[in-house]
Amino acid sequence: MKMTHTTIVAALALCFAASFGQAGEISGKGLVLNDKVPSLVKVSLDTRFRYEYGDQSGLAPSHAATVRNRLGLLTREMNGFQGYVEYEGTIAADRFDYNDATARAPGGKTIIADPTSQELNQAWISYKDPNGLLAIKGGRQAINLDGQRYVGTVGWRQNMQTFDAATLTLTPNDDLEIFYGYVWQVNRIFGSNNLNPGGTDFKGETHLFNAKFKNLPVGTLTTYVYSMDLKNVAGAANSNNSFGLSLSGDFIGDTQYYAEYGYQTDAYDNPLNYNASYAHANISGKVGSAVTTTVGYEYLGSDNGVGYKFPLATLHKFNGFADRFLGTPAGGLSDMYLSAATSVAGVKFVAAYHYFWDDGFDVALGQEVDLVASKALNEKVSVLAKGAFFMGQGAQPDVTRASVEMNIAY
Repeated sequence: MKMTHTTIVAALALCFAASFGQAGEISGKGLVLNDKVPSLVKVSLDTRFRYEYGDQSGLAPSHAATVRNRLGLLTREMNGFQGYVEYEGTIAADRFDYNDATARAPGGKTIIADPTSQELNQAWISYKDPNGLLAIKGGRQAINLDGQRYVGTVGWRQNMQTFDAATLTLTPNDDLEIFYGYVWQVNRIFGSNNLNPGGTDFKGETHLFNAKFKNLPVGTLTTYVYSMDLKNVAGAANSNNSFGLSLSGDFIGDTQYYAEYGYQTDAYDNPLNYNASYAHANISGKVGSAVTTTVGYEYLGSDNGVGYKFPLATLHKFNGFADRFLGTPAGGLSDMYLSAATSVAGVKFVAAYHYFWDDGFDVALGQEVDLVASKALNEKVSVLAKGAFFMGQGAQPDVTRASVEMNIAY
């Protein structure tokens, strides 16, 4: 849905004013609330200021100074029904000082995928039954499944990924949760006005099935089937059928484990022909009383020169913050990693190390160090600094990324 900045702001203003038709009145002195009638809407507004630096060998550095604003209106729940509408806008100090991955981007610069945009980010209506058994939502919405490895909103980037979808969640008891989503459009992070074929929004008929079996003796079992019919200007090469399951829970002592296996094939109008496997396992626990460590291995298989695909994932969360492997290489990917997290004087610190190979451990692709520091200054303001240093091997380039940001929730 394409809407101009003026149209979106005007629509939100009208919705906001109309919502007080029963809760108050407009007078010459402004809006006067009737204390006997609760407000029909809750207004949310948040701002993110960010400077990000990106430097990939063979390309010129990019400097992205951007500001992202979101303004939302959430109705109060009435007989189980609720509605939400949200505007999202991103502006840049100089959009030609970095490559935003759109068709208008300056050539020869490192990609930082935060294009300027003005969009209707979310617009949905939901229903929840009084007993908590059933929840239904229809419209443009956020969908984050499990760790967002297959489906997520890409929260790191300024422009959120949302889904035009109808979703159903069943929770018959505390031990079982079943989710189904039907998606007909994916509004990607590159913006609705992007003319770069590979970055345009996806259309199609995607089915998302996810079931969680909780409180088992071994922890939580999650099973999923994701049938993704995805078409855009670049074609249908991202369409796939993915099947899998994961287990997570307590391990030995105070440690926790995670184990997942997935299998993927081409589907629908995908011109590619492949069958590939995916696996991920890690163990985490405390070292002493203040440091939490995680050691893990992630395997992204390949077949016929096609790597395992995650076209709807929050990719930045996986395989290093340098974003070198947002797309799985033709020879697959093996990622062995170690991370440590702690907190000192209210500042959270995370450090991670990755070593990458192809899926057969035949070709070393490089190694990476990631560093993150974050702090909540108060309930509404937080700051974050992040650095990623990828040291490529063979044909892989070196990549350095660094960013600082401030988030404000009004």
